[in-house]
Amino acid sequence: MLVGTRNCDEVHELYSAGKRTEIARGFYFNSWMGAGNTQQSDRLLTLLKEIDIGAVGDPRLDRAFDFRGPDHPAWLLDFELRVDKYDREILGKLFQDLPTDPTGPELAERLQRHREYVAMIRRLHFFECRDSSWKSLLPYASGEKMLRLVRGEEDLKAAGDELLRAISRGEGIYDPNRLKGKLALQVRQVEGGTIRSYRVFDGDRFALEANGVTGGSPYLEHSPTALILRYNDKSSLQAELTIGLDVFEMLDRLNRGYRPTVEEIQGYYLSLIVFKNVLGSAPYQEVLLTTTGHEFHSIQRKTQGKLEMCLAEASGEYGTTKER
Repeated sequence: MLVGTRNCDEVHELYSAGKRTEIARGFYFNSWMGAGNTQQSDRLLTLLKEIDIGAVGDPRLDRAFDFRGPDHPAWLLDFELRVDKYDREILGKLFQDLPTDPTGPELAERLQRHREYVAMIRRLHFFECRDSSWKSLLPYASGEKMLRLVRGEEDLKAAGDELLRAISRGEGIYDPNRLKGKLALQVRQVEGGTIRSYRVFDGDRFALEANGVTGGSPYLEHSPTALILRYNDKSSLQAELTIGLDVFEMLDRLNRGYRPTVEEIQGYYLSLIVFKNVLGSAPYQEVLLTTTGHEFHSIQRKTQGKLEMCLAEASGEYGTTKER
């Protein structure tokens, strides 16, 4: 992890040659990913690369890193026994050598050099910043929240309600609070269709819990690695959605107004499709119809086969009831 695959002679040769970029890749805040060696196939380092702090984007922070040299930043810790400032010198030279002409012909190369430099500064900031701003650099902003849930330190019922709202939002419901705790799943997407229809499920039939760990050794520490969203109805039908960290992060972002990319939507729905298919076979008593995503008509089946249509005229209420 410290020197990659280089032996002592190769390390001395690297420093003698003065290859700044290669040397910087070997500093401890970069070397934990394999010292920039793309050929290295160590399993642990491969997993660590998936949570690389340098690969996360934060426009405000990255702009500051890209336009500010690393010589004596006030936002980094000073270590009394660290006499050598060679790492700051190397990073300072890399900063000075960054291409600054926006009209240069080698646009791709210029962007790549800036991105690699910013990624290095992000990793340095993560390990040595004075405050708790390192948390904002983590690729999973919701990781700490999920950790508290699997440990039982937060209310799973409240978290389950949030997840239901996030799933409804991902289905195209712009204001899931109007559902009053229910879950709405789009029936299907019809090309060229003008009306979207949703099946509505009672939120009280869903329960969130941490997945149990079976077969664990009494000599090894272990903990749940995912959450389970379960659905049970009167017909004994059960459906389960396993919510790992990636899915939990997506749902948390949806609740915060994030608009996912096409690739993210495809990955998210792959984990949701089995859950939706099972719920599709469950009996339901309410359907929502909308053309805009803001105004809804609710069709509910009452006793004795009577259907009632409700127009959602205001946020949080369905409005006047009309029997059909």
